[in-house]
Amino acid sequence: MIRERRIRESSEPAGGERPGARAPTRAQVVRSALLCVAAIAASAPHDALAQVGDPAEACEAGRISNIFVDNRSIYEINDDDPFRWVYRLINALHVNTRAGFILRELLFSEGDCLDPLLLEESYRILESYGFIGRADIYPVAQPDGTYHVVIDTQDRWTTQFDLGVSFDQGLQLDRLNLTEANLLGRGVRAEVFAQRRREQRTQGFRLQEPRLLGTRTDANLGWGRTRSGNFVELGLNYPFVGEVGRVAMRQIYDRRDRVFTYSAADDPDFTNVLLPYRDEWAEVSMAGRLGRPGNLTLLGLGLTRERIVFRRFPDELEVAIDNDFGNTIAATSQVQDLISGQTRARSTTRVNLMIGQRNLRFTRVLGLDALDGAQDLWLGTDLGLTVGRSVGLFSAEGVPSPDDIFGRARLYAGHDLGSSFVFAAAAVEGRRLRGEDNDWRDVIGEIDLYSYLRSERIPGQTLFLRASAAGGWSMDSPFQLTLGGRDAVRGFAEEHSPGGRRLLLTVEDRIFFSWPWPDLIDLGLTLFADAGRVWSGDVPYGVDSGWEAALGIGLRYSLPAGSRRGGRIDLAWPLGAPPNHGPVFRFTLLELLGIGPGVKDLQLERTRRTRTGPDFLVTELGR
Repeated sequence: MIRERRIRESSEPAGGERPGARAPTRAQVVRSALLCVAAIAASAPHDALAQVGDPAEACEAGRISNIFVDNRSIYEINDDDPFRWVYRLINALHVNTRAGFILRELLFSEGDCLDPLLLEESYRILESYGFIGRADIYPVAQPDGTYHVVIDTQDRWTTQFDLGVSFDQGLQLDRLNLTEANLLGRGVRAEVFAQRRREQRTQGFRLQEPRLLGTRTDANLGWGRTRSGNFVELGLNYPFVGEVGRVAMRQIYDRRDRVFTYSAADDPDFTNVLLPYRDEWAEVSMAGRLGRPGNLTLLGLGLTRERIVFRRFPDELEVAIDNDFGNTIAATSQVQDLISGQTRARSTTRVNLMIGQRNLRFTRVLGLDALDGAQDLWLGTDLGLTVGRSVGLFSAEGVPSPDDIFGRARLYAGHDLGSSFVFAAAAVEGRRLRGEDNDWRDVIGEIDLYSYLRSERIPGQTLFLRASAAGGWSMDSPFQLTLGGRDAVRGFAEEHSPGGRRLLLTVEDRIFFSWPWPDLIDLGLTLFADAGRVWSGDVPYGVDSGWEAALGIGLRYSLPAGSRRGGRIDLAWPLGAPPNHGPVFRFTLLELLGIGPGVKDLQLERTRRTRTGPDFLVTELGR
């Protein structure tokens, strides 16, 4: 069995257009990517200590004399277990995570001073890998005053055939994935996939290497087909390592043919409008951090290029009948005129300055978003600011290159109230045109407030509260919000009540059961109420909905027991809906509401064109 962790919780806070210029060819893009690979791999430190800094000369707590790795397989075998032969077979088919991989993820080595913070950060790094089910890091004192440090891990089954079935406005096959999450025990993730949800039709493969050329550089390669074309993704990311990392670098190239789906509200002839476009993003950024964990200042500089074109508009603009995305016809000229305001192509290269202030510490709790699993919470504040100035580089022939200044600000705050917690996040971004117009375009704003209210007098019960607001103004790119959906007012379909600004309120009572099979699966009941409204704004088909609400009941689950991730089954009734509007049943394989899944609006994410800032330099690619 996994031994109880000895180190429970760290007390440390934790330009103008250039006529005749041509877009770079594919060969040039590939050569640039290879050069970036070589540059990052060569410059990235090969030792974790390069991120941490030099150890102190004197060790008050003592030095680490030995490190032992106990990397166990999936199941422990008991001789009296009648299914021991099954467990032995599964263990035999599984390749254990290599001890060398685990050792390279640590932030300490033999001969270093024992530092509880580095042990805790190393534990958090190991647990961020989905193929490690449980991890434990603890020191054992020795008679000579030194310490042996034990790294105790247990794997999960990593070869996955995922038939992503959900019941969300009808039975849907969301995806078909074949994934090996820990190839040969080296942490490499390889997957082939097919996704089919609503308008999405995507097939492809992805390969992710977390230890490129022996460094901490994450590499990501993906290619495939989409509904309207194809996609290519290349990524190299040397992130800040936990809270002790000093340097981060990031190089990304992503080109994707997408389809943006508009809800057509109450149009009697069709339900959705499908707009094809190509989205291209390239970035090279570097940043450094000053200070100590709990009080870190970030300074970064980057070069980005974004390009969005609508070469298939208006010829391939389509409408869907009765929410059937396989049943589409060409859009009329009236529909084309309505959508045309959000089809303004552009190609912009910017130099970006990033500034951040991170005052965070971590605390570990049980049963928050996870039913009975452990979850790390960020408490404190994290502020990020990005300012980008367009420059006349890499302009695309035939595509306008506006002269603008881009700005993005983001704030996160978390606070504990004893056994309860409150979180807030806010972000705003936009670009200001220079010259005669001198006005703001593509402005997106969002704010989210999450509260978890718990009492020791009522164990296993959490009252979750959510208030979220989002909106867009003066949008040149595709943009629309809707009131319904699985992370909005859950008693309505996703295309219900489209608009340009939205307010959502949620009250959810989450109750955890310690039965009937506590060693196999975690189960819980939830009772919830959602309310919200949208305002039309200046988006196509926008309406002023007024207040609408829904009541629901759901079953939450995590498999196996103690998992940090789970899913839910919900049944929600809309209030005040027409008589023919029945309840909405949804079965999803993940939890969508909470601090664990992330404080972000999924509908805004499909609109966001610029993806740079201090917060993007913290996260590993693909994790």
